[in-house]
Amino acid sequence: MFPRIKSFKNKDGSWRHYLFLVATKRIAGRVRQVTVANFGRLEEVDKILPDVVEKLAKFSKTLRVINLSKEMSNDWVKDYGIVLIFKKIWEILGLDKYFAKARQTKKNKFDIGGLVWAMVLNRIHEPSSELSTQEWMKRVYGIKEVKDVTRLYRSLDFLIGHKEEMERYLYAAGGDLFSQDLDMVLMDTTSVVYFGEGEKADSLLDYGYSKEKRFDLKQVIVGVLMTKDGIPIGHEVYPGNTNDVTAFEHMITEVKNKFKIRRVIIVCDRGMVSEKNIQALEKQEYEYIIGMRMRQLAKDKADKILSKTDMKSLSSSLSGKEVEFEGRRLVVCFNQEEAIKDKSKREEIIARLKEKLKTQGLKSLLIHREYSKYLKIKAEKPEIDEDVIKREELFDGKFVLQSNTKFKWQDIILAYKGLWQIEACFRALKSELEMGPIYHFTERRIRAHIFICFLALILKVVFQKELLKIDKSVSVNKVLEDVKKIKAVQITLKDMPIVLRTELEGQAYKAFKAVGLKIPPRILNNPTDTPENVVVRL
Repeated sequence: MFPRIKSFKNKDGSWRHYLFLVATKRIAGRVRQVTVANFGRLEEVDKILPDVVEKLAKFSKTLRVINLSKEMSNDWVKDYGIVLIFKKIWEILGLDKYFAKARQTKKNKFDIGGLVWAMVLNRIHEPSSELSTQEWMKRVYGIKEVKDVTRLYRSLDFLIGHKEEMERYLYAAGGDLFSQDLDMVLMDTTSVVYFGEGEKADSLLDYGYSKEKRFDLKQVIVGVLMTKDGIPIGHEVYPGNTNDVTAFEHMITEVKNKFKIRRVIIVCDRGMVSEKNIQALEKQEYEYIIGMRMRQLAKDKADKILSKTDMKSLSSSLSGKEVEFEGRRLVVCFNQEEAIKDKSKREEIIARLKEKLKTQGLKSLLIHREYSKYLKIKAEKPEIDEDVIKREELFDGKFVLQSNTKFKWQDIILAYKGLWQIEACFRALKSELEMGPIYHFTERRIRAHIFICFLALILKVVFQKELLKIDKSVSVNKVLEDVKKIKAVQITLKDMPIVLRTELEGQAYKAFKAVGLKIPPRILNNPTDTPENVVVRL
């Protein structure tokens, strides 16, 4: 159907026009237009048509929406789901109560806890500098922006001033929450590069061995302590030129003094192993499980120690054995799945190397560490060293541990596997939470920035633990991505503002279940529906 104007000529030569609603129909084999409705004279149609359209619109969803849109505006869209989930974890750990008590004691005129919480959430959700966090707050529902950015920096100063106290507090909270076995501590170090100017932090910032291969930049060294269940319990920050031995000795002392653990078993990977580190452990009377550098063993000793002939099965893909070597107890583990990966990776490298030997010179290949280990020079020409390839096959899927504990060798292997968790957390700390680069130029602010990142790591680890309790097969990152899609939207309808929650997508509902939260209602105007307790008092 469509409108049509029909015109008729009057006797005096003038014209009159009528508005019709017509439809096309086939009648007796011919297409004809049939009048459905006559709305009268065109110049008078405004008197009749609006009332007709309004009545007909009641039967049309599209027209109702069109009419409604004239009285409605979309004001803003803000992140919402991520706030609810991690505010709940903040409360699970008792950090809201900790800062509330500290606020009463210090009689601060602004909400330090709210500001610290906002900076921690920023590291989890959208990592940025503290200055940029001020702008980020505008885009998050339930957290007001801070007009005076110096309050963020003053909150950082408060935080670093209470570092030891807070870590002991969180240690106790974690023990109650997870009933964890706290007699085993995993430790490792990483380097964090620094971008910025200023000389005030020269006592902390320095050049050193960069694990990020940025030797042109100053850095700091960060050591993290974790339980065997992967719960972070403490961290230390050292000057950028600190070697692992010095950091190692200080961290094991901190474990003893700060956490008062009766019996501590230190677990660390081969990157931190040296004779000095072992002596430091034995001096402190610690038990330890540490990785060994297998490739430093002489060939005849390596062949004997790494032989699979006398290994016993531990699981479908894991086997191992215990070996006495030069008065020390070693445990050898073989992982079939890792062996397949190691072999595949080596074969890919060799294949690429063979192609490059056809086109590239010796110098360009030797500076490439991945290729140079498989090369030998014969008659002044580089060629692949088959003996090295054969020796590398000996190490596929294997690792060697040294321990002075009384554990069975099977338990030692399982304990060491926990170190993979700390390494995964370091990757999260540096990539997902973007601990670096650092732009502060005073020592206390650099330390406070790293502490913010450490708190963010704790919250994320706790979320992961709680989520896996309800579904061990779930992807934590996928659930978090679904949670981040939950927005708060404000519309104004007939001069009345309304805040709505967007629909939950994917597996977002699992996040609410994991932390014990009800899914918020669709309309959020009720103050009890909003995270008002995270709003910073300006």
